[in-house]
Amino acid sequence: MIEMDVRQLKYFATVVDQGSFTAAAEKLSIAQPSLSQQILNLEEELGEPLLRRHRSGVELTEAGGIVLTTARRVIGDLDQLRNDFEKRSELLEGEIHIGVIPTIAPYLLPPVIASFREQHPAVRIHIRETFTMDLLSLLGSGEIDFAIASDVPKHELTHRSLHMRELFQEPLLLAVPSSHPLAGGDKRVRFTEIPEDELILLSEGHCLSDQVITACRTVRSPERIECGQLETLLSLIGSNLGLSIIPEMASKVATLYDVKLRRLSRPQPRRTIASLRKKSLRLSPAARAFFDHFHETTDEISL
Repeated sequence: MIEMDVRQLKYFATVVDQGSFTAAAEKLSIAQPSLSQQILNLEEELGEPLLRRHRSGVELTEAGGIVLTTARRVIGDLDQLRNDFEKRSELLEGEIHIGVIPTIAPYLLPPVIASFREQHPAVRIHIRETFTMDLLSLLGSGEIDFAIASDVPKHELTHRSLHMRELFQEPLLLAVPSSHPLAGGDKRVRFTEIPEDELILLSEGHCLSDQVITACRTVRSPERIECGQLETLLSLIGSNLGLSIIPEMASKVATLYDVKLRRLSRPQPRRTIASLRKKSLRLSPAARAFFDHFHETTDEISL
């Protein structure tokens, strides 16, 4: 029965990597005779020579190549296991307070929070959904650790001493009832084709509403329908009560309301999604971990 330990495999791989017993012994901080004996013991246990020894160094035998492949895999698996348990021993606790605008929260946060909780299940997460200007006030008072918003005016960042980090640019899409004349076709829709009298807006305070007004070069009108939630807006569109422009991250939800989405003519309107935090506020370990995880996760998004 073959008996060996991980230490022997590590010694063997190091000898191969360093090219000689002398260099490997120095790398491992052990005496060369002891290292040589460990490799001899391994060869005796396996019944075959693993190395050809020369005055200038060593080279692998065929059997040595097989052992080296397995040794690297075993060492890698053990390193991964050690890292996993080190992370478990560093289990974070505490609370984090996140502020998010309503047109982002239900679409962007769930997958980020789900993956974060797999690593840090003891952290309590509080979410505040409100308008951009309210989020800026909450940041200023320290009631939230950081915020996720869109197209924040630069003068507000300066005035409130906030740090902004852009996450990604999100396209805005035209949303129309499935029976609408603009629902069909493959070409991009020109803004001149959009009937302004059919435009439904989110209520004042939503930055998306301001973005739509800017993109369509229109103004608020008392005759227009306005509502407070994006899903209500989609329901109104699906009921043939009008059309609007929505963020691409809401496209999966839009299909539930029998709403068709069309790309708009270039330059394609977009909104900038960014994280915001107060420069003078030092994040807690839990908040820092979530902040970093959020950015790592959203770095993979390409819209």
